[in-house]
Amino acid sequence: MTNVKYTNTATFIFPLLEIPKDIFSCGVNYPNGKLKYTTRFLNAYLKDENIVHYNDGEHVFLLLRGYRDIDFDLFYSLIMSYPNYIDDYEKDEFLVVILSVPDSTKEDYNLILEGKYSKISQNSKKLILGNFFYHLKPITIPLILNKSSSMKKLWEEKLNASIGDLDVWSKIRIEKETLTPQIMQNHTFRKLNNKISISNEL
Repeated sequence: MTNVKYTNTATFIFPLLEIPKDIFSCGVNYPNGKLKYTTRFLNAYLKDENIVHYNDGEHVFLLLRGYRDIDFDLFYSLIMSYPNYIDDYEKDEFLVVILSVPDSTKEDYNLILEGKYSKISQNSKKLILGNFFYHLKPITIPLILNKSSSMKKLWEEKLNASIGDLDVWSKIRIEKETLTPQIMQNHTFRKLNNKISISNEL
């Protein structure tokens, strides 16, 4: 588990981009000399409050730490090489990468937006299970994708009502999946010139 509360976009939509989350890995040197492996990835969103022309419902915004380590150029070249890369911009200590949803997974993307997690293709379920970001117990994800009867029972007990044939996870709310300046302000990490430096040994 992590102290980052990942969006539903990071959990269910990001995997549909078919970009391995391992490419965001990097290492940080702490003052005590220890090297800690971490990730550039902070979260993913369906919209960016400040960018109108990419907010058409077919793009994903990745909020990344803007670490300028020895591997950054390689990482940047790699992320730009993906066919669904659209654009990126820097804001303070952050890098925001904009990607389009591939045609091959767009139908399942739309099903997820409608809250129909169990209806998506087996291929997209496999993509999600192998490459998601989630801050709670990972076992929850397959239960959602397969509309687990145990989760259905828990929801019905919590709501004290039948959920019928609905899926066992709530529909994505766009307002919760929109990147804002306040979200950037809420993310805390130290600047390169303040106690933490990026390792040149990776």
